[in-house]
Amino acid sequence: MNPYNILKLDQTASKADIIRATAQAMRERTYSGREIAEAQKELMDPVSKAAHEFICFIDVKPFLEICRSQISTENSDSSVNSSDLKYLHISENGL
Repeated sequence: MNPYNILKLDQTASKADIIRATAQAMRERTYSGREIAEAQKELMDPVSKAAHEFICFIDVKPFLEICRSQISTENSDSSVNSSDLKYLHISENGL
């Protein structure tokens, strides 16, 4: 769970921005109230916020999508042997 994604904030958000984003997220109901409350709690705590700034620095979703697409195109059958596995090469720009 990335609290910045849940509240649609960047890492420079102030406490007032976090509170406004929490209210907006509750109105939109994209995430559950529990997830929104946890995201707000984590970003309001300075230690937890610093940890998330460090941990959530890298968005791995594009990398995972590339991996899934390469695996699905290379291995169309459902049985995959360990000898069939190949290293996935990702360029610096992620494409």
